[in-house]
Amino acid sequence: MANYKDDNSEAPQRFLPAGNETTKEILKKHDSFAEWAARQHYDVIILPFSAFLSAGRRIKELKQSAAEYGISLEAGGHELSNLVPRNYFFFHRDFFRMVEGRRVKTCHFCPTNPGTIALLGSEAGKYFRAAEDVKVFHLWPDKDAETVWCSCPTCRAFSPLEQNRIAVNTAADILAAINPNAFITYFEKPGDGGNIPLRANLLKMETLPEPVAEPRFSSGRERDQGNG
Repeated sequence: MANYKDDNSEAPQRFLPAGNETTKEILKKHDSFAEWAARQHYDVIILPFSAFLSAGRRIKELKQSAAEYGISLEAGGHELSNLVPRNYFFFHRDFFRMVEGRRVKTCHFCPTNPGTIALLGSEAGKYFRAAEDVKVFHLWPDKDAETVWCSCPTCRAFSPLEQNRIAVNTAADILAAINPNAFITYFEKPGDGGNIPLRANLLKMETLPEPVAEPRFSSGRERDQGNG
């Protein structure tokens, strides 16, 4: 496990779109967006996993446009929870985290349940295969809820940080089998990591990019602070 840096020991500047509409606009206007991103000194464009499943042709076009400016594509973001789809809650409540004796489907899941781990691995594999050319994937916990994890009798033996590590280790094992040259970045708040070692293909993010809504690449105007 290591911290994610580029060859110059500086973290690359990443663009993270805020929401599906922003992603759709980027893919639709890939040429102008790539040019704008280069002017803003972005090194990387992060796209959600769903885009790789539904917009393969657009992804290829954006990749080509971005490559002209030395910009690469990565996949994921605050998507760790998406590896346990919320629509499983009705029939498999035990897959989801417990709060005061009740299962809830908000924020993360129950990482000590074997069924949860099996589902997480299956979903991760689907996304990793869809983005087979990507070298860096991002699996970060829910924004502003990084320490909100399960309190079921089994999970209580593990801190929130340890539960996060159980989850990302599972995904890392799947990625190693599919694409041994790729990596996953993870994020955790400072805390007790316990005795859970991290897989070699996991890279720690010290800080996370803020999602950008409505980047003004169509007009070429400079991005505003906090609003792209």
